[in-house]
Amino acid sequence: MVTQSALLHMFFLLSLAVAPPSNATTTTKPGCQSSCGNVEIPYPFGIGPNCSKNSHFNIHCDTSFNPPKPYLSFANVSLSLEVVNISKSQIHVKNSELQLARTCYGMWFYSNMKNYSIHLNFDSTPYTLSDANQLTVVGCDDMAMAQQISDIIDENGGFGCLPYCRKSRDGVGKCPGVGCCQTSISKTDALKVELVDMLTIWGKDKKDFRCSFAFVGMIGKLGNIKFKLSDLNDPRAFGKNNKEFLDRPLVLDWRIDPFSNCTKTSCGKHSSCINMVVGNGGYHCKCNEGYEGNPYLRSGCQDIDECHNNPCDSRGICRNSLGSYSCHCSYGYYGDGKKNGTGCIPVPVSHSKVTIGVGLGSGIGLLLLLSTCFWLLQVSQEGKK
Repeated sequence: MVTQSALLHMFFLLSLAVAPPSNATTTTKPGCQSSCGNVEIPYPFGIGPNCSKNSHFNIHCDTSFNPPKPYLSFANVSLSLEVVNISKSQIHVKNSELQLARTCYGMWFYSNMKNYSIHLNFDSTPYTLSDANQLTVVGCDDMAMAQQISDIIDENGGFGCLPYCRKSRDGVGKCPGVGCCQTSISKTDALKVELVDMLTIWGKDKKDFRCSFAFVGMIGKLGNIKFKLSDLNDPRAFGKNNKEFLDRPLVLDWRIDPFSNCTKTSCGKHSSCINMVVGNGGYHCKCNEGYEGNPYLRSGCQDIDECHNNPCDSRGICRNSLGSYSCHCSYGYYGDGKKNGTGCIPVPVSHSKVTIGVGLGSGIGLLLLLSTCFWLLQVSQEGKK
């Protein structure tokens, strides 16, 4: 029993190897600002000269806010877009003026707040309007007519959304439902939405409520959101009391170099280039399996040290390797050694003292047994001294 414990102790000491933590991954070009306020700005986006892939990915960090806010702007979008988040293939931006159409009838003192249409045009840019967006219309007597212009599907199309107001005892609207409709938007380069007065078509003498709103933003579940129908008589009240309708970001898909394909130098080390198969082309870069980092930088992606978070059984030993890792069970156990696998199962041990070397294997078992005996002999001699 003593020999077996000593053997297990020696095997553990000889086998245990703790890999160093993985190198911190770099997301920006050297010397460039990595974030603006609470938003991380990874390359190909960048803040400042020579920090982005090209002018389409330039980010302006407005420090007049606390915390600072990042903004994206390009030639054919007249208003800049506040950046909310940047992911591997999408960027979330918002500008309530650009995303909102509104109209109020018989309210001359609000004439400066009329904006009958939405125009979103990302043609000739690395961006397209994602199909993760939807059109939401709130009102009673106005239809939102939408037109899509897209090289992605090589055709133009249109659709509409018409909210309906039936009498409500409690004066409450719900979206979708009373006074609200929603419809999805296909991936497109450009979108135009216009509010159209339906009063004469309904054959009504007057509008139930004076204001209507159309908003384009990220798809969200609004089924549990209610609003006062009386807010449709005051655009300021509606904007103040129903920010959940007007504060959703716009989702844009982005890609590198439209009208071009992957080359050998498109992406960094340990990464792969993926051509976009629809629309105006372009490509994405992706870290190879077992690597992480920014595939758009020349330095590329770095090996993930999977052993840092130990995916192995508590009775196993993790060994990291480039792009992968392996788990090995300690002496006295067998299995794949993984937490999400068979783990490490104890090997049945005989109670006979004669069978101490059984199951060690021919050459390796004998070597380990001799090493253990030598270690025990040294311990015994040191004890006598």
